[in-house]
Amino acid sequence: MARIVYAVAGEGFGHASRTHLIGQRFLDAGHEVIFAASLRALQYLRPYFGDRVKEIFGLSYDYHKGYVAPAATLWKNLSRFPQGHRVNREFFTRVCAPFGPDLVVTDFEPFSAWWARRHRVPFISIDNEHLLILCRLDQQFRDLWGRFSAGVVVRCHYFGAQAYVITSFFQAPARSPKAVLAPPIVRPAIARLQPSDAGHVVVYATTGTHEDQWREVLGRLTPQKFVLYGFNKNLEWKNCVFKEASTEGFATDLASARGVIASAGYSLISECLYLRKKMLLLPLVGQYEQLINARYIEKLGLGVWSKEVDEAMVSRFLERIAELLPPDGRILWPDNEKFFETLQGVLARLDLRTPIRI
Repeated sequence: MARIVYAVAGEGFGHASRTHLIGQRFLDAGHEVIFAASLRALQYLRPYFGDRVKEIFGLSYDYHKGYVAPAATLWKNLSRFPQGHRVNREFFTRVCAPFGPDLVVTDFEPFSAWWARRHRVPFISIDNEHLLILCRLDQQFRDLWGRFSAGVVVRCHYFGAQAYVITSFFQAPARSPKAVLAPPIVRPAIARLQPSDAGHVVVYATTGTHEDQWREVLGRLTPQKFVLYGFNKNLEWKNCVFKEASTEGFATDLASARGVIASAGYSLISECLYLRKKMLLLPLVGQYEQLINARYIEKLGLGVWSKEVDEAMVSRFLERIAELLPPDGRILWPDNEKFFETLQGVLARLDLRTPIRI
């Protein structure tokens, strides 16, 4: 059996939940796996994999203004780097090197990829971010700077992987023979749910900011009921029900919602598609990938998007929420087994000293 180091970005729930599913598949196939994680991914994975999960330093974003603040994000990471460098050196010298991995898998985690490249260990990438640079997308000229800066960030994370498995909810031509498109995968907590319509709309505020604005807009849209997550409170106000963070509770409310209002993060979009929920997406400022996601959701007839929440936009969304989702061949609907078939095809083509089957 093969020895695998699986490293995952610390920010964003989607990276960690995807790593959980794929990592468990490797373990079930009999392979030895060490997970490397930071921040929220570390907290998420440890209850499932225990001591197999090791801490590394991970990059993080600053959302204190309600959007990704580039200068604050840069300073936040630079200030943490000296201590983070010590943590990573400990992991790579005392854990990773003695383990002698046959393969490194990285889900947008840069330090493991650079270690693998430097030590000539084969590595593959599994993420959604490389869609921005390895696939041809419909992009607008006015977003040239956002496109350029996002591309720089993705390229600086790592390069030189033997393959890039890119999860996407839509078809896009590949720009590289190393790029392989695969459908989204969803966590078991979502996959076992049956979608229904209890009449409410779920709102997920990623940054947990601008609560007054949400109240002002949604409070005028009675009798529609809204269930809001992200503000970490239990409270009922007019037609709004605020709920504290709860993985199970959110999944249940999502499955029984009429529709969803949220930022344009890839993971939640995948879950909405699996449950066949229409979306109103509000891409975070400074997140070009979210802008692309939002535009493709509207282009494919899966929802609408807006730069900010306002009464007119939410009303427009509510009017269109009952429209049937389109049978568009460009849509890649979430499909866990098809994803694993694609991944197995990629693994079979790698020149590894120990073949890997899952």
